[in-house]
Amino acid sequence: METEQLERYKKYGEFILQKLDSVPEYPSKQEDWVPASLDESLFRLREAAEKTVELATSPVKIGVMGEFSSGKTLLLGSLIGYADALPVSENPTTGNVTAIHIIPQDGFATTQLGNFTVEYLSHEGVNDCLRFMIGEANRRTVAAGLLPALVTKLKEPKDIINWCEETWKNSNNLELRYILRELVIFVRAYQAYGEVMCGGSYQIDATTAREGLKLVEQPMAIQTISFDDLPPAHIKLPSPPQRLPAKLLQNSFPLIRRVDIDVNISREIWDVNGASEFILLDFPGLGAANSGARDTFLSLRELAEVQTILVLLNGKSPGSDRANKIFTMMQQQRPGQDLKDLILVGVGRFDQLPLDSEGGERELDQLIQDSIDNPLRESQVFQKLKVLQTTIDAANAFTSQKDRIVLLSPLLGLADLAKRSTSVKAGSPEFLANLDYPDYLDRSKRLQDKWGQLSENLLATDARNYLGRQLGYFAQDGGISKLRELIQKHVATHGLKQLHEDTKRAADNVRLQQDNLKNILDEMHEQGMPTADSPALIELRAAIENLDKTYRNFQKDLGKEPLKDRRGIGVSDVVKDELTYRILNWNQWTLLFNKANNGTISLTESKGAAGKLFDRGNRVNTAIPTKSDDFYPAFAKTVQEVEEFARDRIRQAIGDLLSKLSNIVAKERDYLQANLNPEIEAEIEARFGIEEAELFYKLLLGCDPNKWQEAIISEIESREKNIAAEVIFPLAHQDEKHNVGQIFDWAPERNGLTKSNNHQLFVLRLRDEITASASLHLVQYVSEVNQQVNGELAGVLDQIIPSLQNLSKKEELLRYLAAGESSQLAIPTWLQILADVSEIDY
Repeated sequence: METEQLERYKKYGEFILQKLDSVPEYPSKQEDWVPASLDESLFRLREAAEKTVELATSPVKIGVMGEFSSGKTLLLGSLIGYADALPVSENPTTGNVTAIHIIPQDGFATTQLGNFTVEYLSHEGVNDCLRFMIGEANRRTVAAGLLPALVTKLKEPKDIINWCEETWKNSNNLELRYILRELVIFVRAYQAYGEVMCGGSYQIDATTAREGLKLVEQPMAIQTISFDDLPPAHIKLPSPPQRLPAKLLQNSFPLIRRVDIDVNISREIWDVNGASEFILLDFPGLGAANSGARDTFLSLRELAEVQTILVLLNGKSPGSDRANKIFTMMQQQRPGQDLKDLILVGVGRFDQLPLDSEGGERELDQLIQDSIDNPLRESQVFQKLKVLQTTIDAANAFTSQKDRIVLLSPLLGLADLAKRSTSVKAGSPEFLANLDYPDYLDRSKRLQDKWGQLSENLLATDARNYLGRQLGYFAQDGGISKLRELIQKHVATHGLKQLHEDTKRAADNVRLQQDNLKNILDEMHEQGMPTADSPALIELRAAIENLDKTYRNFQKDLGKEPLKDRRGIGVSDVVKDELTYRILNWNQWTLLFNKANNGTISLTESKGAAGKLFDRGNRVNTAIPTKSDDFYPAFAKTVQEVEEFARDRIRQAIGDLLSKLSNIVAKERDYLQANLNPEIEAEIEARFGIEEAELFYKLLLGCDPNKWQEAIISEIESREKNIAAEVIFPLAHQDEKHNVGQIFDWAPERNGLTKSNNHQLFVLRLRDEITASASLHLVQYVSEVNQQVNGELAGVLDQIIPSLQNLSKKEELLRYLAAGESSQLAIPTWLQILADVSEIDY
């Protein structure tokens, strides 16, 4: 249901964008009677339509955010099956939004990182981020007892740097200096790299990512250093880099919007088959003690577009207020929305739950012991283990359903994976060495067993008890398998629904912008603009628009299928069948098989009476092949004939393809050819200019695909290369280095030598080898020509499609073609298009 509606929203947005492509970007600059408000309306409409298409084609996004030191990075590593796969900054106050794209792979294998794509902020994104950072800097400036900066005076990068320097010298407030340093680093990075790198994206390998995304930690004694000690400006890049080395990645780090990573995961680790597509978004900064303002800005911006949120609490320090701060931030980004329906909760580091404040593990042991003979209830557990109740209560505050809470230990999950196979690595050698270190996991595993026993006792009393289930999942593998299952289930039942709702809101905004557009157009008509076009002009516009749409669809599908004959069979298959038929009918095979007796071929020297009656010299070659060279004349002749056969079939296929396309546009073709006189091209050039005359010529030529055939075939034939039979002949062949090819066992020259007893099987193999070699090269020849044909068709369409789109904007020319005259007071074509756009609905 949601999938079908998403497709409808996608087509709705794409159709509006297609229409807007035929409209000038700034109509108010076309005519002085067009209000500037129309330009702004079109900008907002295009932006809303693009957002709708983006959401409708997007996978479900799962935002992962956690309290400070909750083990979020290790949890992500545990989910994908490799502890330290993801690059992590050494500076805990700086990071990037990281999008993890899961790609399933067969077999039980170690998780591998694929492509890394680094996407930089656009110039508009940089400005938005600067406004956010300056706003935060002003808040801290006021808190430090100083006057805030006037934002209107901070228009240029140098203005921001100067203000930062002045404020730095006037205060050594810790929080204020943190944001000032961050602002300086951000602005200097933009000055050096923004002009050539903003809005771009680069693919890098895992090594570059690991080196370039690990930043050097800035000095913490920020109150004692001078402004001149801050990181200096970098040398300005004159042009966009062709690649992104680690050092440049480090230097341009502040400008990064997002890092996308393809992660190849064995289905035996995480089987996402059958699940709706989703990506994991790792958010930095939220919840960190000194998280950067840039990180917060990037996280909050991405957060507005996620459909599922995984909140990770820190089980090592339950009851922290940082989680509430995160929830408040999230709620501010999604006003009026019940976030609890979107949230999954994980309690990280649950194996480090601080039980010592309540008598250590003794209370847990006592609960297990007491429940051997007596029913155990959840209330008893919470009464004895207050810290556990505090932890569960904190988790319940985030979600509306208890079954969306998972108790987690990524270390135990990775340890479980490491036990399953010695060949599948759960992390780097350094991580695995720590995992195997004596006593490293002793306490965690001991508690895992005890929580498992407590779970069994709770479930024995009440099989539906949520705490019992939660503890049971933890006891299995640190809760990791349950979290994977929960993510997939939530994506299917809630994430897709939320994506549909987000897309619907975007589509509703498109409708709102259409209404605004309609109001502006109505105001323009009230001021005296005509409201209708002549039927001839409407029909001409429709013909051009239909041609454009048909050709763009044809261009999009170009190359998806091979050239076919009129029966719908691929030309390469037809050629292959023809070649096989001809080789099978060689006279040589008949002669050889007739001489075979019990699989052995024997030749007789005496012709007897048959020789006297039928031997007429060399008029027909009836000699039985005795060496490989005897097959070459027939091979060369067949290759030449089938090559010519292939050329003929390709020419026919091109004609059929163009004829089929011509039939699709028959209505438009017939209308244009009936109503447009080719002889007026000179008059159009004199009246409107060379560009308009060229557009008219391309319209006439473009409306009939049959006219393209001769030029395409001529171009293909001019680049044809004949297949050299001597090169592709698969058998040994006489040449400059060899006096003779292979001599067969039945040849007279082989008398007295050891021979094979199964000549007939050898002949069949010879035939198959000859057929296979010729077939391979002829099919390759057809495939290469097919690619050339597609290239030529693409080239023709690249000329015609933009011409049709440009022609639709030439108002005066269209009116002249439709009515034989131009009018200065006529409605522009783009205005009629906008009138249509304002009425489109999904």
